[in-house]
Amino acid sequence: MHREETRMSEIYRHILVALDLAENNQRVLAKGVALAKLHQARLSVIHVDISLKDLYTEMIDIDIEQVQEKVAADTQEKLAQLLTDLDYPVDKTLALCGDLASSVNEVVQSQEVDLLVCGHHQTFWSLLTSSARQLMNSVDCDLLVIPLPEEEEVTTPAA
Repeated sequence: MHREETRMSEIYRHILVALDLAENNQRVLAKGVALAKLHQARLSVIHVDISLKDLYTEMIDIDIEQVQEKVAADTQEKLAQLLTDLDYPVDKTLALCGDLASSVNEVVQSQEVDLLVCGHHQTFWSLLTSSARQLMNSVDCDLLVIPLPEEEEVTTPAA
């Protein structure tokens, strides 16, 4: 009932911003903040790293738990830096490991998120593997996809 009421009144109560920690994700975060302000909604931020256990083949001798903990700590630090100068309160900051669609869907359900904001990198590779497409096909709330143009390389003229 909560989701139907939200869609009918077009007022969002909880906005979740999904970030991949690329530099151009400030645009995605800014859009989420602007919408949260407009709707006076709760704002949460999520980043999902791939679980290294899914990639580990046991052919090399590494402590996968230790590496995963280091990745999680680095992610928390980067998220904290991104959110430092935000002029809107963040209700929850989530750094998870696992499948993107499953992790985001679990948070959408458990936190009663009614709008998910994410970015979509407009590159050749995104035609083959798009996180936004994964979410589009699975998420159970409204979805706003912010296009993120391919970053142009800065070149210096030859002398």
